[in-house]
Amino acid sequence: MWSNPRGDFKLTLILFFGALTAGGVLPFAIYRFATGQTFVGLVDLAIVAGVGLGALRAWKTGKSEGTALMIAVIYSIGCMLVSRMAGLSGVLWIYPVLLANFLLVRRRHAAVLSIVVIAFVAAFDVALPNIPQKAMFAVTAVEVSLFAYVFAWRAETQRTQLEAVAARDPLTGAHNRRNMADELKAAMAASERDAAPVGLLIFDLDHFKSINDSFGHEAGDRVLVEVSELVRRCTRKQDRFFRMGGEEFGLLLPGAEPAALRRIAEKLRTTVEQEVRRGDRRVTMSLGAASYCAGESADSWQRRADLAMYRAKRDGRNRTVFDDCCEHTAGLAGDATPAPAFGTATRSSQDG
Repeated sequence: MWSNPRGDFKLTLILFFGALTAGGVLPFAIYRFATGQTFVGLVDLAIVAGVGLGALRAWKTGKSEGTALMIAVIYSIGCMLVSRMAGLSGVLWIYPVLLANFLLVRRRHAAVLSIVVIAFVAAFDVALPNIPQKAMFAVTAVEVSLFAYVFAWRAETQRTQLEAVAARDPLTGAHNRRNMADELKAAMAASERDAAPVGLLIFDLDHFKSINDSFGHEAGDRVLVEVSELVRRCTRKQDRFFRMGGEEFGLLLPGAEPAALRRIAEKLRTTVEQEVRRGDRRVTMSLGAASYCAGESADSWQRRADLAMYRAKRDGRNRTVFDDCCEHTAGLAGDATPAPAFGTATRSSQDG
């Protein structure tokens, strides 16, 4: 299975540096062999092979973090050896390597590698035979490292901010549908690993269109914000709250046993009914609840919660339907056929 570099910036960098190393270092390796510098040529080939195989491994497995560190170490060791054997021409490779390391690995790791490389090169007289040359190299190399450090820090900060914005709904602050897919998969993996329960609620505000029609879209937006604030107030820090679109939301509850999932669903439903109003009209919602069943796919799990919520709508709204029939998920890991939403329903005395 091959990873797609479009969704992984670090993987894209690794593949880029793999191609750049092959195109930039391989011709020099050939030149070394042609001019009798056999050992230096072998070092160049080792750098190309190590970086190339690392890039191939990252592309195949998607494990970019460890591969990036391995490539940075290969670059650093290779440059130190080449500068020791080839003299000044080898020292010139230090500067792009310093920049590459700060792009590839965490800043503290890149800083350590930079210190080691600069100290190693400055310690020998092959390329830098006198003190002024050593000092000039050390100062310029440190400046390049500092510029690379600041650039990497700023780029990481901006990337983190952009990812946070891209993962959030701007109106309610809830995570969006794209982020929900990743969170479901992570929760499933944790549940399988730790044999721990995890629950999913999907809920929809009842007759929301009539709120927009009667009070305007701005009032409808305020309702969505109020409901979102209530959900966050009633749930834990580790729970994950999503806006799936329009007036439909999802809530992922790690560690929630089926009984706890029912209690949380009812608490949310009654709290919204009691505290959110527009004019003299109470806002209500219909909820579908489903615990994760070992071995099922994320689509199957979400589909069961969806169908339970739609059943709550059909049965009169302002209620919770709980799908607790894991046997119906057998064999659904890759099946697109909806699972039947058998389960139990809990409702209030007043339908929405």
